[in-house]
Amino acid sequence: MSVATTYAEALYEAADAQGVVPDVAADLRALRDVLTADSDVARVLLNPEVETKVKKDALEALSGTLTPLALNFARVLLDRGRLEELPEIVQAFERRVSEAEGRIAVEVITAVPLTDDLRERIVERVQHETGRIPEVTESVDPDIIGGLVLRVGGVMIDNSVRGRLDGLRRSLEQAPQAPAGVS
Repeated sequence: MSVATTYAEALYEAADAQGVVPDVAADLRALRDVLTADSDVARVLLNPEVETKVKKDALEALSGTLTPLALNFARVLLDRGRLEELPEIVQAFERRVSEAEGRIAVEVITAVPLTDDLRERIVERVQHETGRIPEVTESVDPDIIGGLVLRVGGVMIDNSVRGRLDGLRRSLEQAPQAPAGVS
């Protein structure tokens, strides 16, 4: 389990116990956005040359906009020198929330936009196989030539023409070579 996942799990358990999961999720996203923006707050909070006291004061300036749990969590990250890992923690937290709500992230990459029929079949198949509600994001990548690439949770299924061509190329490169002069 990664550090981000460990922090996210601990925060999720605390937020769930207090019944504030949606509020904490929103606060985490807002704090992440502040830290990833080119802002004065980010420059202060993420600068290793700035004293911890000054960083804590800057964090307190956000206290009116954050739930107490999210603010305390940010303080813990600051004290442990892990505030710069907040974007990864937010991703892990959102995955944990999705898991608790029975949802699963599904990314579909195709050479051309999905038809409604194919989208519906993918959703039905993923729901049948996982027992969870698929949250589908779609993107078009003409480089895959045809077929599709499917990412379900942490599993990738490459059923694209490009993937099959690459697999064939690797197989040919690894095939034993006949000695010279032998056909």
